[in-house]
Amino acid sequence: MKALTDSKRRLSLSSNFNDDDQDEDDETMCSGTAVKRSIVYYLKNSTLHGLKYIAEESITIPERVFFGIAFVLVVILSGFFISNVYVKWSASPIIISTSAKQKLTSNMPFPAITICNLNQALLSRVQRISRSSSNFSLLMGLCDQGGDLTISYIGTWKYFKAILVEVAQPCDEMLLYCSFGSRQEQCSMLFNSILTDDGLCCNFNALDPSYLIRNYSDDVRLEPPQQNGRYEAIDWTAERGYAKKLPEFYYPRTSGGTGIRMGLTVVLNASVAEYYCTKSMSVGFKVLVHNPAELPKVSNYGLIVTAGREARIPIEPVYEDALPSIRSIKRSVRRCLFSDENDLAYYRTYSRKNCELECEAKLLLRECNCVLYYLPRIDPASRVCGPNDNICTNRVQTEIESSLTNLSCENCWPGCFELTYKATLSTSSIVSDPRFQSGENLPDYIFKGEHSNASELSILHFYYVTNTFRSTTKSEMFGFTEFLSNTGGLLGLFMGFSIFSVIEIVYYITVRPYCASRTLHQRRRRRLEHLRWLTPIRAPAKQLQRRLRRRRLLPPAYSELQQRQIKARQKHTLWQTLRVRPADPGPEPPVYPYLD
Repeated sequence: MKALTDSKRRLSLSSNFNDDDQDEDDETMCSGTAVKRSIVYYLKNSTLHGLKYIAEESITIPERVFFGIAFVLVVILSGFFISNVYVKWSASPIIISTSAKQKLTSNMPFPAITICNLNQALLSRVQRISRSSSNFSLLMGLCDQGGDLTISYIGTWKYFKAILVEVAQPCDEMLLYCSFGSRQEQCSMLFNSILTDDGLCCNFNALDPSYLIRNYSDDVRLEPPQQNGRYEAIDWTAERGYAKKLPEFYYPRTSGGTGIRMGLTVVLNASVAEYYCTKSMSVGFKVLVHNPAELPKVSNYGLIVTAGREARIPIEPVYEDALPSIRSIKRSVRRCLFSDENDLAYYRTYSRKNCELECEAKLLLRECNCVLYYLPRIDPASRVCGPNDNICTNRVQTEIESSLTNLSCENCWPGCFELTYKATLSTSSIVSDPRFQSGENLPDYIFKGEHSNASELSILHFYYVTNTFRSTTKSEMFGFTEFLSNTGGLLGLFMGFSIFSVIEIVYYITVRPYCASRTLHQRRRRRLEHLRWLTPIRAPAKQLQRRLRRRRLLPPAYSELQQRQIKARQKHTLWQTLRVRPADPGPEPPVYPYLD
């Protein structure tokens, strides 16, 4: 009994000691002293410059304060410079640089060329129209003849298209001779009729309307498409370019070389005797060189070539592209749009020119309740502006072009990929004297017969000057990598800061406390396992103890051990009893600390 009492006393003391040790560990981890000790340890071992002097015990307190103030000032100064770097990064992230690699003009389409006769209606055809008819009122809208408020006819696109085709000079009458790439071709195979702000014009190498207009229908065309044409219409954009697989003959065409011979040459007939109305004070033609995926505005931006002159128009392509990395920059900052960011309602291909045409149509529809005949028909039911709307339309167009009023198209940003062309013009008089020997390989019938009057003819040459050119590229001037490197350089210069300094801070905040807590927990668990077998047996836990004994985790009870020994003695046979062998005291029972 005395032995059992001493054993219980030892068990109680060990249990109390274990609880006291556990409480002491918890207090040690969560106490302010432990936190202070961890901070001092971090300051002494940190890679940041100056922190170790703050925790140095061998220097005086004023010296520590000095280094502490110096460290704070260094942090403030580095933050000031980093803020300047951030402002530069956020304010001007885009830089436009010249491409190091030259591009070939053969990989770009030859420009679209729109040619308009300054005369918008043939006199002989206008005389057939009664002045009291609705067609004449539409004709006055085309000729822009003042602001006659008495004409209140509401025109539609269907009727205006009919009167326009009826009175305008057809392309096959205006174009007498055409050649492209040193090969003469039928002008009807090269040029198509197109509607511009200068009336009906002839267009070369433009994108087919089915690829240009979003909700395309045959009603958009002024003339039916050529069924037996050798050239096949394909899609092209400044961003995607041409497809990898192309048919043998296609348009928009590419250039075959440089110089007049490999360019486009046309001979034009002005038909001065048929002049009825024009927007200028001269006779001749307006010419505009533009992107094949854009509709032209010839009236304001076209070059004038008077009749009786030969003109040379050298062309230089200007291509702007962008790197995909600038997509992550906001539109308002990079100030350009990619093709998949297109929000135009009428055109499929985004460009600044197409956006401005749509913007002008929306403003006219809002202010004047009509749309000019050459603008996109965003609302098919909207009426075509007539002579009685000239005051309103002139006011709106003036405000749009001035960009000083609320009626502006400032939201029409340029495309991130754009192709434009620079064209210059030089002219000289045409000499048709038979004694004059010309080096031009033009057919003789052009200067003979009904077109013998050279004062009504114009000869135009469009050509590239060089086979290669350099493009410009929009890229990140100050990306995240540059911002990170500049920030790291400033922090390293002022404080010796690096990525490993961040890892140190994370370690002392998370990993070190976790490892300390885990170590203490494992230490407690080992103590409990060491003292578990001293716990008295309770009746409800007998089944659990039997399982543990089967797994050889706990030693058998003393009473159970005695029963096993009795059963073993009863199983001895006679031979085992009579067998002569040294005295065997039997297996030693396990030693229990509570038994003396």
